[in-house]
Amino acid sequence: MPVYEYKGVDSAGKNTKGVVESDSSKNARARLKQKGIFATDIKERLMSSSTAKGSGGRATYSGTVKMKNLTLMIRQLATLIKARIPLDEALTAVTEQTNDNKLKSVMSQVKESVNSGKSLAESCAAFPKVFSPIFISMIKVGEASGNLDLVLNRLAQFAEGQYELRNKVFGALAYPAFIMTAGIGITIFLFAFAVPKITEVFAGSKMPLPMITIVMISISGFTSRNWPLIIGAMVGSVFFFKWYTSTAKGRDWWDTLSLKIPAVGQLKRMIAVSRFARTLSTMIGSGVQLLDSIDIVKDVVDNTVIRRALIQSRESIAEGKSIAGPLKASGEFPPILTHMIAVGEKTGELEEMLNVVSDTYDKQVDNAITSVTRLLEPIMIVVMGGVIGLVALSIFLPMLQLNNLGQS
Repeated sequence: MPVYEYKGVDSAGKNTKGVVESDSSKNARARLKQKGIFATDIKERLMSSSTAKGSGGRATYSGTVKMKNLTLMIRQLATLIKARIPLDEALTAVTEQTNDNKLKSVMSQVKESVNSGKSLAESCAAFPKVFSPIFISMIKVGEASGNLDLVLNRLAQFAEGQYELRNKVFGALAYPAFIMTAGIGITIFLFAFAVPKITEVFAGSKMPLPMITIVMISISGFTSRNWPLIIGAMVGSVFFFKWYTSTAKGRDWWDTLSLKIPAVGQLKRMIAVSRFARTLSTMIGSGVQLLDSIDIVKDVVDNTVIRRALIQSRESIAEGKSIAGPLKASGEFPPILTHMIAVGEKTGELEEMLNVVSDTYDKQVDNAITSVTRLLEPIMIVVMGGVIGLVALSIFLPMLQLNNLGQS
C-alpha cells in the first residue's frame, strides 16, 4: 500500500507533518480528517531510481532509524506474534503504533512486501541500514522452523540488552566529556581574554617579573593572537580523527592502540567479549548454523583486532576443530570465555555457557564503567584546578611585589 507524506493543521490549530498509509491520496486525506488533521499538502513518497529495482517498484527508505524506536518495535512485534496475532495484522499494528516517521515508512513497505507473498526476512532484507544481518538471519530461521514468536522474543531481548549497554557506556562518558570540553573552553578564555587584561597592570612596571608570570604572559599573548586558529585546529583534529578511523588502516590502528590504553582498553575488550558471547548465544539458540553465526558475530564486536581473531578462528572451526581451541590460540579472548565454551561444547550446553559469560561480563562492564568514570572525574578536576591555580599564582605574585614596593 502506498505511503503518503503530508503537511497539515491539527484540531488545536498547530502545524503538523508525517506519513500515512492509504491506497489513494483521497483516502489518505479522509484518514487524516478522522484523526482531526486537515491536510494542506499531501503527496506519495516516491522511491529513488537506485532503489526502484530492488524494491519491486515501491518506495524504499535507505537511511537509518533510532535504535530506541527499532528496539521498541521489535518488542511490540514479538508480543503480538506470541499472542497468535496474524503477521499482517501485527505489522499493521506496529506500523500505526510507532511515532517515528522513518520507521513507519519502512514498516509500511515491509508489510506491503509480506502481503505480496514475500517472507518477513526477505522483506526486511530490503532495508540493510535498518535491519542488521543478525535480525535477518534469525527471522529466516524462525520462519523456516515455525518458531517466529520465539525468535522475535530472543531478538527483542537481545536488542534491549544492546541498547541498555550502549546507553550505559554513553551515559557514563557524557559527564567526563562535558567537563573536559568545558575545561578546555575555560582555559582558552582565560589565556585569550582574561590574563591579557590583568597583565596590562604590569606593563608599565620596571620590576622583574617571576618566571611563572613571564611564561603565562607568553602563553596568553600567543593564545590571544591565535585563538581562532587554536580552536580551528582542535575542531579539525577531531574531524581528521573521525575520518582517519573510518578508513581501514586508521580503524585498525585505533582499535589496536585503544586495547592497550590502561582501563579504557580493558573496558573495550569486556564490551566486545560481552557482545560476542550474547550474540553467538542468541543466534545458536535460534537455530542459526555455527559458521554462519560467527560470520555475523565478527561484525558485532566492533573491533578489528578481535574481528581478525574471529575470522582466523572460523577457518580452524570450518576444518573441524572445536570453538574454544582457536579462540584461545588467538590470545584475544579471556581464559574464562574459552574455558566456558569448552565446557559448553563437551556438555552440549554451549548456549547456556555463553549466556553465563555474557552476564558475567555485563556486570564487569558496569563496574569498569563506574571505575573509569570515578578515575576520570578527579583527574580532570585536578588538571583544571592546577591550570587555574597557576594562572592565579602568576597574577598574584607580581601584585604582591607591587604592593610591597608601594609600601616601601
